[in-house]
Formats: sequence, C-alpha cells, structure tokens
Amino acid sequence: MKAIILAGGFATRLFPLTKHIPKALLPVDGKPIIDFLLEKIQEEEEIDEIIISINARFKNHFLYWKRCVSHNSPGTISIVTEPTTKEEEKLGAVGGLNYVIERKGLEGEELFVAAGDNLFEFRLADFVAFYREHGNNPVIAFCDLQSEDRVRGKYGVGILDENSKVVDFQEKSHRPKSTLASTCCYLYPAWTTRLIKEYLEDPGQDRDAPGYFMDWLRQKTEVYGFAFQEAWYDIGSFSTYDQVNEDYKGKVVIQYE
Repeated sequence: MKAIILAGGFATRLFPLTKHIPKALLPVDGKPIIDFLLEKIQEEEEIDEIIISINARFKNHFLYWKRCVSHNSPGTISIVTEPTTKEEEKLGAVGGLNYVIERKGLEGEELFVAAGDNLFEFRLADFVAFYREHGNNPVIAFCDLQSEDRVRGKYGVGILDENSKVVDFQEKSHRPKSTLASTCCYLYPAWTTRLIKEYLEDPGQDRDAPGYFMDWLRQKTEVYGFAFQEAWYDIGSFSTYDQVNEDYKGKVVIQYE
C-alpha cells in the first residue's frame, strides 16, 4: 500500500500567512502540520512508501523539510511536483492524485490518500482494518461532528446504512442530511486507480473536491464510511488554525532540529 499526501494547493484563504509558506508546513505549536500525518502513516505497517504531492512554487520548501525528517523517518518518502505555480493553474485534489498515479506508475496499487492540511487522532490501523473487513472496497473517513450547524455549508457529509455503506453524499449542503463530515482521508483498492482517470475524462466533473469523485464512485461500486469521534481539524481557516494551536499547546514534541 502507498500513501499519498495531497499538498499541491495554494491555500489562498489563509493569505498572507500562506503566501510564502505552504499550508502543510505551517507550525502547530512549533511542529509542521504534515509531520502529524507522517507519524500516523508510519504507524501502519502495510504502507511502504509515502508520496507528497506538491506544487512547483513551494518545491524548495518541501525539499528542505524532507532533508530534516529523512534521517529519522522509516520507510521511503518521495515528492512529486505538479507543474503549477499559481492558483489558476492548480490541478485540483483529484487531478493532483491522478498526476501522482501516472508519474509514479501506481496503477493497480492500493492507496491511502489524505489532504496535507488534515490533523486527525483516530488510529490509521483501525481505518485499514475497517477497509479489510468491508471487502477492500473504497472507504471514506467521516468525523461525526454531532451538530448540523458545524457541518452546514462547510463539509461534505455522508449518509450511511446499517452496514456502514455510503448510500448518499452531499457536498457542502446548507441542508445537511447527516453530521458525518468527510475528512479527505480515503482508502482506494487497486482497481479504482483506473476509475480516477475515467472520472477526469468527463469535462463536467469537479477536479478539486474529492467528495464529488467518491459520490460518482459509489454509483458504480460499494463505498463504505469509517465514522470516528476522535478529534479532527480541517485547517482551512484562521479560526481552525488558531484552535488547533490552542488545543495542542504544550503537547508537541519536536523530533528533529
């Protein structure tokens, strides 16, 4: 299994904070956001390679970060650079994922995919076990925010049946049918890599929000939802960034100099 961290966006909603530094490298109590993801991924024995998808504008930032972490990080870490330097050129999350698959030759590989601005506290081993228990079908991680106000207009939400199968999906609805927020953490079985390309070949499909791809996918095959209640932060606003720094204050251990 390969892990792909999507960090190719330009985070314009956090300007000027992210004008000269990629969002995934913003510090949380002194530690880059992406390091938290790295630690989670490295706990999962099935993952043998970690691939960071970035844009060309911040290539040097990530190369420096990689040099800092590589000496004490088990497994292989590689970087794939999208040919984009500004917002209007971006490939989008689904487009960026397909770009990595093609550049790294990952057709037919199982993939764990996560957004680079995600900070979550569920165990990745539990996520993978859930995927195995549900027939190695595509899986979305959902955080149960337990409040319609918290998801309304902000997150994609999933509606699950009694067997955890996704039977409906809404992308940032103002009338949400569920409080299960999609966290941009996915497990894709090997056979779905070809469907990503098929999805992108339709000019009417959204290339950015991965939730639209998963909704398209569930109409072709069974997709399951892994619901958790542990802490999760989608660091896309100043308020969330302030909150995660407050919640993690004094809890972070820096592992490299």
